[in-house]
Amino acid sequence: MTDHELATKLKELADAPAPPPRIDLDRARRLGGRRRRARTTALVVGCAAVVTAAGLTAVSVFRTTPPPAPPAVLPTPAPVAPAPTDNPLVAKASFGWLPEPITGIEYGSGGHGDYALAIGRGDLAPMIWLAVYDQEPPLDRRHDMGGRAVRVPVRVGDRDGYWVTTDARDPLNQGNSYLRWPTPDGRWAELNAYYLALPDLQQVLLRVAGEVKFANRAVPLPLHVTGLPETFRVADVNLWRRPDADNVPWRAVLQYSSNGALATITVTLPGGRADGLGTPVCTTKNGLRACVAIDHPQAAGVTSQELLSRITLLGPDESKWTTHVISP
Repeated sequence: MTDHELATKLKELADAPAPPPRIDLDRARRLGGRRRRARTTALVVGCAAVVTAAGLTAVSVFRTTPPPAPPAVLPTPAPVAPAPTDNPLVAKASFGWLPEPITGIEYGSGGHGDYALAIGRGDLAPMIWLAVYDQEPPLDRRHDMGGRAVRVPVRVGDRDGYWVTTDARDPLNQGNSYLRWPTPDGRWAELNAYYLALPDLQQVLLRVAGEVKFANRAVPLPLHVTGLPETFRVADVNLWRRPDADNVPWRAVLQYSSNGALATITVTLPGGRADGLGTPVCTTKNGLRACVAIDHPQAAGVTSQELLSRITLLGPDESKWTTHVISP
């Protein structure tokens, strides 16, 4: 191509209209505006987040942390008042309410256990035994349930107790009923009822249990004894009320061991029988009969007659009986 031809082409190109642009400027402006707004929003939000976090951090640093809650304090069981020392028969608990078939209350203390017994009349007298234990007794305490004893939970007053039975479907255990519950002073109480047939018996026994009073209480007795030998130790003391078996309304029996000997004091109304081993020596005074039997007087250190002479009988009026039975 000559110089003249090249110049002609360049002139034609310069005079030709420009081609349409490949970029849509309006669309580009719209997109650019959106991106600027997005960046601005992100920046504002980011700054706000930083400020908020800083504020929270400042509040967390300067806010006073509340002290931890003090540990819960469990109530301490009330202490048990000491038992009196001048009465060999002390009840750890007393009945507050009893059903109608019950006609009397017996008490026992010593080697065969400490108990109160609510008892009725008849050859198969209804009985409700009440005992208190320092610790929860084994489930089958008497070993007469053949390893099948189970608990049936029940509410006793304001405490969680349970029935002991061989069949959970029968809390009354076929009429030989056991009900246990913790006492306010940290011990355990048990009712054992049998020969007791009443409508709604479960509720009856729950009411009996709910109204039991727990405290060491000296049981009044119809005698006063002066000068027991120092070697005498309480073996068993009982106040029986079984007129159908004894032919008298009650019998008080005090048994002591001494150097292997057994000394038994029995006080009844006239006509009652004497308990114990050995030949009894008896006297009747002030409307009562007292007998003393000692199986080995030499070991006991006192004869039956000597011990009998130290006994004062207080008469059949129970309101005149004493809780201060033994004195030096």
